[in-house]
Amino acid sequence: MMLRYPVVIDGEKGAYGIVFPDLPGAFAMGATVDEALADAEEMLPSYVRVLEAKGQKVPPPSAVEDVELQPWEMVAFVALRYPTAVEG
Repeated sequence: MMLRYPVVIDGEKGAYGIVFPDLPGAFAMGATVDEALADAEEMLPSYVRVLEAKGQKVPPPSAVEDVELQPWEMVAFVALRYPTAVEG
């Protein structure tokens, strides 16, 4: 099963940031939205490995309708391509 985590994208041309509402401290950046999303997808398995190394469970992804956005923010999804035990 592949998990898809919602992410919040904020920024402006040349500097975009991404945060994971379900994963405190997880973030990514890029010069374009596509670069920021690629950075987020690359970073996510490392974040999960750190949680697991600490003995913490990985929180499940929220539903898109539960993600709160500011008017200038966008929501997208990042797939977790790493086998893990997710809280359920």
